[in-house]
Amino acid sequence: MNEELKVGFKKISMIGIFKVLLMSLAWLWLCGALRYLMGVPSFLSFVILIGLPIYFYKSKKRRKHLLILATVLLLISVVLLIIKKPKRYSDWDLSCKKPPIIRISESGDIVTISNVRHFKWEGVTDYQPSWVKKNYYLDKLDSLDLIVEPLGDSRLFAHTMLSFGFGPEERVVISVEARKEKGEKYGLISGLYKQFELLYQISSERDALTLRVARGQSKLYMYPVKATPEFIKSLFLDMVSKAGSLVDNPAFYHSLRANCTTELFKHIRENFDGDISYGKGVLFPSTSGQVLHEMGWMDTELDYEDARKKFMSAERVRMFSKDPHFSRKIRGNDTES
Repeated sequence: MNEELKVGFKKISMIGIFKVLLMSLAWLWLCGALRYLMGVPSFLSFVILIGLPIYFYKSKKRRKHLLILATVLLLISVVLLIIKKPKRYSDWDLSCKKPPIIRISESGDIVTISNVRHFKWEGVTDYQPSWVKKNYYLDKLDSLDLIVEPLGDSRLFAHTMLSFGFGPEERVVISVEARKEKGEKYGLISGLYKQFELLYQISSERDALTLRVARGQSKLYMYPVKATPEFIKSLFLDMVSKAGSLVDNPAFYHSLRANCTTELFKHIRENFDGDISYGKGVLFPSTSGQVLHEMGWMDTELDYEDARKKFMSAERVRMFSKDPHFSRKIRGNDTES
């Protein structure tokens, strides 16, 4: 009998912990919604976040009213989130002002991209803007690199991009990003509440990488991917098609569901002839290079730690930022003249 009571109390305790956890998550989400969906100032949102739970705990008479108020606000925030639609036109930040326009030839072997970003970055706010139109010949597409930009010194979180090579000097980078308006700053929390549109930024490799070192990034990794030409071609076409579709059919960026890494993973899974599971490389993008190596998809004979050192490219990007053979030099292929 005593054992049955213990099991019963344990079940009740677990249910209680689950309820508290669920209510806490709902409360945190609601406070974020007050800030980002209803426009409540940050300071007031913080006061509500801390103050109301304390008041709820101390005032037993008011608990029912507070629960009703919180439920109503939660329902309103959910409705606001549902009816919020992504914007096609806005006063965008100059760095993401022009979305890529994609044209694929009838033969399917030439991709013409307008608005390829080709800025000259001296600093985050010191740059020469330039947008170019480029033709990419798919019969020359022969390489793929995974670019990993750790967030600070984090060994877990990072921004990831793909660089497609059309020969040793012609490369284009596709980076999935939050499209910001003028004066708007990216935030992990605000990205949960439909505050940014989704953008597939297509840039020259020099633009994409020199921007990172201009921000002061000291760690930047470029891992060569071992893949078939058919997979690389299929992946490229899939990603540029999605980039072009966002012009007329905008979508929201989401910090968890539609970010730089989850979007890349979706495209890779759709074009890979095999089964790929959603693992730590997606949850913790800074480990994606390690996952690539463990799966045998990194084009190297080195062990992971040695490969990581070899493919750390930030210093070479900084050194060769103005070199006419930029893409070749940053890969350490500087023996040619």
